[in-house]
Amino acid sequence: MSIVRKVKSVEKIFAALEQEMNTLRDNSGLHCVSGCGKCCFKADIEATPLEFLPYAFHLFLTKRIDEFYQNLLTNESSMCTLFNSVKDSLDKGGCSQYAYRGLICRLFGYSATRDKNGKAQFITCKLMKAGQADTIAKIEKDIEDGIPAPMMSDYYFRLRSIDTELGTKMMPINQAIRQALEVVMSYYAYRKPPAGYGKLSA
Repeated sequence: MSIVRKVKSVEKIFAALEQEMNTLRDNSGLHCVSGCGKCCFKADIEATPLEFLPYAFHLFLTKRIDEFYQNLLTNESSMCTLFNSVKDSLDKGGCSQYAYRGLICRLFGYSATRDKNGKAQFITCKLMKAGQADTIAKIEKDIEDGIPAPMMSDYYFRLRSIDTELGTKMMPINQAIRQALEVVMSYYAYRKPPAGYGKLSA
């Protein structure tokens, strides 16, 4: 499968998840705390390279992939390189590339997982639990009653179906981003660039 097809396949999964999450938000009122980026400060966030293939492809199309890659090689921080923290804050900020954020970034706070008995359990952050307890309790009751919520395992399964290797390997998030860049650079090292190369704005 070509890089373009893989990117479009990943974007299709992201679009389906966005639609499902919008339904959840609209029906429940659940929302992240404004300006909060506390989850991004977690040092051991892991992702798969395939989650960031759309971003790597975007950087390639805009002729910024080499510069970004070199910067990433010298980045020794364990925090996601795409995160912009608010100055002098320990828990506020946002993603500099929100449209290209990874699958884990999209799922966290708005998805469910299954326990060892196959029962769906809603996963969200401590701040949302504390500030929106009634809303989350309603979501958990809805899940028990069979009203669907985004299932984390389902979306990772869909990701793996695109590329078993790139969609399965979990690694530190900056390493995942770097490998996505390497995949795109290697693919086009001896191939003609796709339509739109160098014509898109940053």
